[in-house]
Amino acid sequence: MELWPVMAPHSPDLLSSWKAGSDRETLGKFVGLRQDLFSRSAEPFSAVIAYTPGWQTRHVTLVDGSTEHCSSRDFSGFGHHYQYDPPGDPDLARRIVASGRHLGISVAEGVHGVDHAISVPLFFLLPEGTTPVVPVSQSLSGVRQASLLGESLRRLESAGLKRLLLLVSGVWSQNPMEMARGQEDPAIPLWTERIRTNVFDRENPDWSFLPELTRETLDRLDPPGRLRELHLLKGLGVRGGRLWAKERIPGLVQVLAAFDPIFV
Repeated sequence: MELWPVMAPHSPDLLSSWKAGSDRETLGKFVGLRQDLFSRSAEPFSAVIAYTPGWQTRHVTLVDGSTEHCSSRDFSGFGHHYQYDPPGDPDLARRIVASGRHLGISVAEGVHGVDHAISVPLFFLLPEGTTPVVPVSQSLSGVRQASLLGESLRRLESAGLKRLLLLVSGVWSQNPMEMARGQEDPAIPLWTERIRTNVFDRENPDWSFLPELTRETLDRLDPPGRLRELHLLKGLGVRGGRLWAKERIPGLVQVLAAFDPIFV
């Protein structure tokens, strides 16, 4: 089985830009990434595992094993809502839970649905909405949980599945105060550039900077997932990262990126 990791932005204004026919670079890069994903393998994706910052849980990682999902209206003010109601995959959800428990993670099944951190990127990558999606929460119990979850995904039992898309957030900074002021904390470009060079400027990412992402630094960057995604990717052992697009305005940095498939 192949696990294809993708790091994608999910700001709702991407939908507004698409609806308006904007030539925004990220929209074109989404098209390019989708073409690349399907040109590199004739096998369709069996399912999507979505590690979403829109679902944060205390002390436990939850996995949504519902047979069907509904889009949640978890943002407002953008004048556009995309209803994305894909099927689920209860069997895959159970195997994610079992693999996590094998490594000692506190993990259980729960119900969440599809939030905009899932529906917005999948609108561009899998717009048909027919590929099963399994949402996975982000545990607030520390980054060790994210890293172990990444390790556990390498040990998934395939059970006939051939190709999975792993979707994680590509938002590296979303500081509302800096966005409102139209100014930028100097820590934001400093750290987001450091992430880029350590993760994407080499075949094998150098994760040695992760312990330096202190609470103070994360408070200044203020991404919705607190960069737990990086710890999950470290645990997964990704390599061959390619940065497709990077958007930056004061306080906000979001990227579209992909990695070589992981053979599970």
